[in-house]
Amino acid sequence: MRTRRSVICRVGERPTVPAGGDVYGLIDWDDAPILIVGRSADAVTREAIRIFARTLAETGGLAEDDPDFTRRHPLPDPDGPITVIDRWLTRLRRTTAIPWFAILDDEVVIAR
Repeated sequence: MRTRRSVICRVGERPTVPAGGDVYGLIDWDDAPILIVGRSADAVTREAIRIFARTLAETGGLAEDDPDFTRRHPLPDPDGPITVIDRWLTRLRRTTAIPWFAILDDEVVIAR
């Protein structure tokens, strides 16, 4: 693991955690995991899709172990229905080993 960066989600998503609480999501890549912090699981999930979209635009691919994944399963609109986004992320987890995304359910997140 070479680098780590955190992403703060955009304002405007409805909070689903207690006041002052945060939701953490993790995109796991081989060399640079990304921690996403937001006020709701929906906001964190939508930000993960935005990150996947930027990565796809920059590199032309998303999953090394399945290069045709995004051709068969195009990225959903990050502002579209959350059920569509969740289904896409489930397909990604089932099809590829790297990358994957998960909402973390641990209250303690350690980052360097």
